[in-house]
Amino acid sequence: MPVKIVLFAFVAVAAAAPQNQPLVKILSQSFDQDDQGSYQYAYELDNGQRADEAGQSIPGPEPETGSIDVQGSYAFLADDGNTYSVSYRANEGGYQPQADFLPVAPSQIPEYAQLRQEHPELFWAETQ
Repeated sequence: MPVKIVLFAFVAVAAAAPQNQPLVKILSQSFDQDDQGSYQYAYELDNGQRADEAGQSIPGPEPETGSIDVQGSYAFLADDGNTYSVSYRANEGGYQPQADFLPVAPSQIPEYAQLRQEHPELFWAETQ
């Protein structure tokens, strides 16, 4: 059912797009879904945009519960003329994108490491 909602959202966005934009041709597209709720789709457009995604339904302990594990990628041609690609995974751990152009948080700032050494009592929750 969520896949249908996503597809309807794509249709709604396409219908609401400005009409004075050049037409974009679909070079390829595919969609498949099984009876257990797992799916995969892919498409490629002539403007350099492409996407693919596969989602696996993971049943929960009770009916109508569970989660979904998704892996995919997308690419687009930006205004600066460069093509940017992102691969991602989304599951119970959240959305986890990976791309060379995305910023990376520092593993730990030096002040935090110093604070941890000087005042370990502030980090009591990490030892629970």
